[in-house]
Amino acid sequence: MTIWDRFLGRPESLAQRNRHDYRTVDISGTWTRTISGSPAYEDAINALSLGPVQVTLHLQQRGEDTRAVAAYVSEQQVGWIATQRGPIESRLASGFLWRDASVDWMTRLDAAGIRPRLQGLLRIAGDPGRRLINIDFPGRNEPRLSAIAKQLINANPAS
Repeated sequence: MTIWDRFLGRPESLAQRNRHDYRTVDISGTWTRTISGSPAYEDAINALSLGPVQVTLHLQQRGEDTRAVAAYVSEQQVGWIATQRGPIESRLASGFLWRDASVDWMTRLDAAGIRPRLQGLLRIAGDPGRRLINIDFPGRNEPRLSAIAKQLINANPAS
């Protein structure tokens, strides 16, 4: 928990407490987003078969950014969701300059012990043989992410 989180009264992220009792919830969406990666994730992506994949999102630290959104396929990290939060905003401003709706959404879900699982498509694009994953993310044409988070948090886990 950063000093700004304490100052603003934000709850400690459950990811920071090494929580192991998350429940995975399937989420649909219509906004196509591409998982950004680096050469560090090429082996993980290349080991997957082309076609449909299920991508689970995790809130975790990425360098100086204390609240980044990581993308996993079959418990193997394959990259990150691009957000507007950067190291300066994450460490110093903690939301005063701007807030990324995806990060806020993931922070709320993480605090409730929920990991969203989205439908994705692993395909070849651009450079010969370069693989990337597109996911169907909620947002642009759906209700606001905060409303979606509230529905997921209030939903009965047994249903």
